[in-house]
Amino acid sequence: MNQENIAISYKVLSRAIMNRIGVTREIAEDIALRVLNYFGYGEEIIDNVLDQDDRSIFYFLQDAKLLNTHWEEIVLPNGRMWRVFYWSLNVPRILEYARTQEEESIVEVGLYDSLPEDVWTRQMA
Repeated sequence: MNQENIAISYKVLSRAIMNRIGVTREIAEDIALRVLNYFGYGEEIIDNVLDQDDRSIFYFLQDAKLLNTHWEEIVLPNGRMWRVFYWSLNVPRILEYARTQEEESIVEVGLYDSLPEDVWTRQMA
């Protein structure tokens, strides 16, 4: 499954914010709620919808690698170029940062590596 098409939940985003930035659960949940209120079920939003305070939060989350930006140029009818800025969730990083320490240790240690050494000895009865 492509990670870019995964919908990020409130719980996952707040855990990623908490793990990545090191804020309390309440602050992380507040930030996650503010961010997801803009995105809804969409993958990206236009920068013009943000108010100044939320834009500052978005830039902070971009520095933390949880959000991405991109832009495109459009030619207006009068010939001038207009830049449109977009924000998107950095889904692979959010999923990576949302993982707990226990999940990381399970993934890092393979099944056979986690078995004790005496499993590999054969005893004749």
